[in-house]
Amino acid sequence: MKAVILTQFFPPEMGAAQNRLNALAQAFVRRGHDLIIVTALPNYPTGRIYSQYQNHYKTCEDFEGMKIIRTWLYVHPSRRLLPTALSYLTFAFTALNVGAREIKSADLLLWEYPPIFLGHTAQKLANKWGARLITNFADLWTDAMEENGTLSFKPLLQYLRKQENELIRKSSLITGQTDGILRNLEKRSSTAKPVLWPNGADIELFQPQITVDKVTQKYNPTHKFVVGYAGLHGRIHDLQNILESAKLLQAEEDIKFVLIGDGFEKANLIKYAQDNNLENVSFYDPVKHSKLPEVLASFNIGLVTHKNLPSLKAVRSAKMFEMMAMELPILYCGDSEGSEIVRQASAGIVITDNNPRTIANSIIEMKKSSELKKWGVNGRNHVRQNFDRKKISDNLVKTIEEHLSS
Repeated sequence: MKAVILTQFFPPEMGAAQNRLNALAQAFVRRGHDLIIVTALPNYPTGRIYSQYQNHYKTCEDFEGMKIIRTWLYVHPSRRLLPTALSYLTFAFTALNVGAREIKSADLLLWEYPPIFLGHTAQKLANKWGARLITNFADLWTDAMEENGTLSFKPLLQYLRKQENELIRKSSLITGQTDGILRNLEKRSSTAKPVLWPNGADIELFQPQITVDKVTQKYNPTHKFVVGYAGLHGRIHDLQNILESAKLLQAEEDIKFVLIGDGFEKANLIKYAQDNNLENVSFYDPVKHSKLPEVLASFNIGLVTHKNLPSLKAVRSAKMFEMMAMELPILYCGDSEGSEIVRQASAGIVITDNNPRTIANSIIEMKKSSELKKWGVNGRNHVRQNFDRKKISDNLVKTIEEHLSS
């Protein structure tokens, strides 16, 4: 089978979508399929094209049995609506232009939504190649934009939802990351039978038995109790509440907050920490995914946090599975499918009100708890049994093979 994955986000970028799509790509290759990735020049999350890819309209690479075609797009460090829309639109255009010229045929085209603009490209390319179209809904993008105030123009929101429904109708197969997303998709179509494609963790990479000496020297040189966050510093992640909790815990000299990653809110968070003299908070640059287990091994508690919005009730954070795989007890701040998984696994403490005082009290409770080690072991066992990313990816490729043969 000749397969194409079309996505704006792919390694060497770091992020949940990038890691999940890369795992799926590896599964296609393992099962003997020819695979081409059509993606953007790497730029996420900084909004700047990586130095080795600058001044290119197109690049082609052979990597671990797959071909990767990268195309130019407009990028900007701002997450305002217009620059973001231009980034999505330009990639949709260049991916269509380059994909149509570089690829003559394919059996299937799997593409990642959002952004919605890429749907037109996916349909055009699938028609040209005679390929079956598979659409993955990574989140409820239009609902999220309306809820967080990114977009409030009702006619445009209605148009975007109409386009989403059209994508559902025209796709040969629909996949989604969570049960909530699948329920939403099922309501929109009497015929669609979406397939769950959940986030997970590479349990071979994320092993709890890791020597942390060198890492500890950087992230925890004084061997304090580390409350750690590793991931995107974005609008939905509610990290301001974590800093306010750190402010309440300044008298606890043996507790340290470590925030690792990047994103469009990071500068504001650093300024808040500086303005409030939060000496118990440290910020660090992102690390390569392959190095992340060493970083997580220096944490005592793993933080997962997001705002409480209706569209985020369907969230299952990828970072949660990776921390659980590392036997890290989880402090989950938010109300979603992810928080329910932590409860089911007995892998930590869940806070649904996201109140800084409640968060601070829960950190103290976890630090003193005799259950800390047990929560960590429970978390890894749950991920190993239910969210092994390699198994998830192989099973999805098998499902796609069966779908194409039917």
